[in-house]
Amino acid sequence: MSPDSIRRALARRGSNLAATVVNETNRMVGSKTDAVQRADANRAFLHAVENPDEHVAPKTRRARRELLDHLLRADDGTTLFALTTGRTGWAGPSGVFGKALTLVEAAVDEGDLQYATQVVERLLDERPQSPRAHDLRGTLAAASGDWPAAKKDWRLALRRQSTDAEELRRTVEKRVRREKTLATLRAAVLRWSESLDARGLDEPTRSLVDDVLTIARSPRRGEELEAAVAALIVHSAIIDETAAVEPLLDAYAAMQRRKQPQSEPDWLTSVAEEASGLADDGDFAAAATALEKAATTPGALRINQFLLMWARMLSATSRYGAAHAVLGLVTAPSEDVAQAQFHRARTAWITHRYADGEVAAQAALDADPERRAAAKMLEQIRSAAESRSSADPADLAGSVAHVAYYPGASGNFGDIALPVAVRAAIDTATTPVSWRPYHAHQVVDDVTVEQFNAQRAVVVGGGGLFLPDTSPNGSSGWQWNVDNDHLDRITAPIALFSVGYNLFPGQTFKGSLFQDSIVKVTEKAVFLGLRNHGSIDRVRSFLPDSLRDKVRYVPCPTTIMSRIHTVDVPAAPRSGRVLLNAAFDRSSRRFGESYRDFLQEMVRLVDGVRASGAEIAYAAHLASDERLVNDLRKSFDRELPVERLYNKPMDESLATYRDASLVIGMRGHATMIPFGLGTPVLSIISHPKMRYFLDDIDRPAWGFDANAPDLGEQLLESTLDVLAREDEVRREVLDLQERLVEPVFSAARSLLA
Repeated sequence: MSPDSIRRALARRGSNLAATVVNETNRMVGSKTDAVQRADANRAFLHAVENPDEHVAPKTRRARRELLDHLLRADDGTTLFALTTGRTGWAGPSGVFGKALTLVEAAVDEGDLQYATQVVERLLDERPQSPRAHDLRGTLAAASGDWPAAKKDWRLALRRQSTDAEELRRTVEKRVRREKTLATLRAAVLRWSESLDARGLDEPTRSLVDDVLTIARSPRRGEELEAAVAALIVHSAIIDETAAVEPLLDAYAAMQRRKQPQSEPDWLTSVAEEASGLADDGDFAAAATALEKAATTPGALRINQFLLMWARMLSATSRYGAAHAVLGLVTAPSEDVAQAQFHRARTAWITHRYADGEVAAQAALDADPERRAAAKMLEQIRSAAESRSSADPADLAGSVAHVAYYPGASGNFGDIALPVAVRAAIDTATTPVSWRPYHAHQVVDDVTVEQFNAQRAVVVGGGGLFLPDTSPNGSSGWQWNVDNDHLDRITAPIALFSVGYNLFPGQTFKGSLFQDSIVKVTEKAVFLGLRNHGSIDRVRSFLPDSLRDKVRYVPCPTTIMSRIHTVDVPAAPRSGRVLLNAAFDRSSRRFGESYRDFLQEMVRLVDGVRASGAEIAYAAHLASDERLVNDLRKSFDRELPVERLYNKPMDESLATYRDASLVIGMRGHATMIPFGLGTPVLSIISHPKMRYFLDDIDRPAWGFDANAPDLGEQLLESTLDVLAREDEVRREVLDLQERLVEPVFSAARSLLA
């Protein structure tokens, strides 16, 4: 039978090569054993390739067609005659074995695993030493869960590359571990695909999902699958739609926990510096964008420092679900896990997901039992959950919602005293009411709006809430975490009470978020009560002319504390004691490059006060305030006794200020609280708000620039003057207080009279 007649027969039969080979062989070669064996092998190979009973994907079909076409055309069309007569084996013609391997790879990539297994067995029958064929069979064995067989094939595939048996063993074991990890991810993707409802996905997300599912069909593309899943996670985090990919997040996180965290690469330093600089400047959206671009860098989701930083920026732009998801990718060491779980707990608290928050806070403590912030957060979450569940709108009639910053135990003493002072001022000016606390940093959601609307009014303040960076959010741009949609649905009367514009020099609100929010708040509010005229001027600049008259002067109630709150601690005899305070949040903005000079000026003050025979001690509103005490000890061998106001009952701390002869304070409330208690004050000014306050009471001479070259001398001179005429200055303070009472009480009556 000639080659031409064979081709004609194939055309009649529909190109069933295997059938043609067996039929024509029986007729032509008779009992020639070698030829029959080769023909049988050819038939088995061609049957495996053609396999009409096995449905295969388009890519596999194309590779099969190319192989068969090659067989028909090889060696000027004589190959098929040689195969039929058993004169040559199927792998003899040039390029056939390589194309057969390509066919198997295509089948593996398309998920046609049974078909690929049948063909690769024929390849290894023909060439038992083929590394590429063994590698493919190992991959197929791994896909079926037969890891011993996979390990054996991979060893055979690699044995030519290494003559060292131990090195070969380690290489194979490493691959087995890696492939098992990727197989787990692949299985998770395939399970996820079964329940995925893609109808609600936007086009970019759908495209990424399609990529993941296409790649997941192949057990040979594990590295690509990991990268594709990472890309989908990054995209989902950016658009804050992580719920649909939550099973993938869990699987990806589990895979990362089997690895060592990736060390910090060179690119991370520049990205971190850029993002930190933008965040320090209050531009959290731009900082998040910088990190989002870096998130697509291979390996970025394995770097704990990057994940922690990105999660903070996601939270700062109110993408709380995404932040929660990204924090779940943080792996060992335990201190990183504890930090991530703490931030997860705080994110859950912000969004009222208290059950999730409790789990995360406990996980932080499990990772680091000494992390006090996690223990405090766990307590805060439990308290908030109980408060929310007990606030039935039907029981809230007649009460007043009070939105403020509530620091909790051992928090900033000024922030502890401030909500008490606001309530006491309103109760004193009107009649005592029932108060319901709401933390300013928590999201105002539907439940919160319902509770607000069931109450008499919503009081927001006091304090420096007009600030972008203490607890940044993407809802309002300032410290009350309310978006305009929920704000618009509040029907109860709203008033901002003694709020401050708290930006440092050089700080600004970025974009239009703050202005949009403050305009909406002003439209809704009965009034905007700001605590100093400096804040009034700044806030009015954001408002249209039609709303500016709603802004009014409402001094901080702590400045009239003696008129509204009885300190339940007996007064101590006057001792000539001076209390000093400093603050270290945002140190670079407070001191610039001159902190060392500031320390030297404090030494001059301390030495001068002691030389006069007076006592000087330190009043700490926060544990971090004690840095000055530590630095004076270490650098200048000066000791200062410390009054830890944050660690005492509130009235005891108030009594500490009341009984001092003079308080020299840098913190705002280290001036306003003692002033409100009738104690003489001097201010170390590192923030405009203190200058604003002193201007309002016509005492600018009581303020001293923190960076003044002769600060110590100036403070000492004024200190000795106050101590010499303490009774006179106390009377002066009480007279000045009188100016502040009416604006506070009038605002309270206009809201709740």
